[in-house]
Amino acid sequence: MIKKREFIWNTIGSFISSMLNAIILAFCTNLNGLEIAGMFSISYATACILNAIGDFGLRIYQVTDTKRKNSFSEYLVTRLIVVAIMSVIGIAFILLSGYRKEKLFICLLLIAFRVIENVSETYQAEFQLNGRLELGGKTIVYRNLAGLVIFFVLDLITRNVIVSLLGLVIINLIIFILYDLRLIKQFTKTDFKVNKNEIIKILKECLPLAISTLISMYVINAVKYAIDSSGDYTTQAYFNIIYMPTFVINMISIFIIKPFLKPFGDYWNGKEYKKFLKIVLLIIGALALATLCVEIGCYILGIPFLNIMYGVELSMYKSHLLLLILSGFLYASSNVLFNALGTMRKQKLTTVTYILTAVFALFVPSRLVATSGMSGAVTSCIIIMGLLFVFMGIFFAYVYTKQIKNDKKA
Repeated sequence: MIKKREFIWNTIGSFISSMLNAIILAFCTNLNGLEIAGMFSISYATACILNAIGDFGLRIYQVTDTKRKNSFSEYLVTRLIVVAIMSVIGIAFILLSGYRKEKLFICLLLIAFRVIENVSETYQAEFQLNGRLELGGKTIVYRNLAGLVIFFVLDLITRNVIVSLLGLVIINLIIFILYDLRLIKQFTKTDFKVNKNEIIKILKECLPLAISTLISMYVINAVKYAIDSSGDYTTQAYFNIIYMPTFVINMISIFIIKPFLKPFGDYWNGKEYKKFLKIVLLIIGALALATLCVEIGCYILGIPFLNIMYGVELSMYKSHLLLLILSGFLYASSNVLFNALGTMRKQKLTTVTYILTAVFALFVPSRLVATSGMSGAVTSCIIIMGLLFVFMGIFFAYVYTKQIKNDKKA
């Protein structure tokens, strides 16, 4: 049973985390101009893609390990390995990409921010397994709120995004040390003398989830890279601004899904399949209702609000905004099914799903953006997310029905 305090703190934490990019982008647009805002947007997208390596599907695997087959220390060591790999790949990618100095340092600092966030995820998962999800919500709130304040103050004083991001990274690291590292002692001992075979096993088990997440990050950001290939940072900034309301749907999906990861594991491992399916369908239904509310709100107030928040004129993009919100629903629903398949330990099917979708995302958006500009970018988003949802739904239905049949035979 999910406790009230867990739900409240997880909701607040998920909200702030989901809005972080939008708020920093607003600061950049107003204080540093559209070009720097465009650089920040594509750098943030790059950090998100690399983050898939640091994430590695470990949160899903760790929280649904309700029978405690692996220790916290084993999950922590695994996490440290994957964030080290993420950092090396990220630095190599940035240096080989020939980014100009501002973009290079923005990317590096955003990767550092993601490293801290990923290591913290391992501690949050342990809190959740001990019935204290609210502690994870609190660390997200403290780190991100403090980071936003530091970023805003430094950017207001210096008008330098690099200095501001450095401040954000440092304050996040300090709070992680003072909060996460201190609280974990209440629940478990951290012992780095772990079983290497278990680490290898976790890496193997989570690899399909990691590949899926990595490809999914590319799929989500494929349109942004299509715009980036044109070198037009102003269009990049405009697209990211009207894309922001889709994060409301993503935010809602996060604060709904995260508390249910443990019940997912409990119901599936306990062979209570109907309850498991009911939760999945209820979450998707809640997302559909939330999407309808966001669409209505954005139809009436979306453009005026974004005009004020970002200080730019966006009236010509109203229809694009509403379509992007729909794409947000399709992605969020796909993410529900992704977590469900991970709980079912059918990670390989999620990898197949993302590979199928990535084939389209690799070639089509660049052509549509080149021929139709912003309209082509929005059309690409709708088709990509639609394909992702359909493929994920087909595999989920297949695994679920097959499991039911197998249990009836047994």
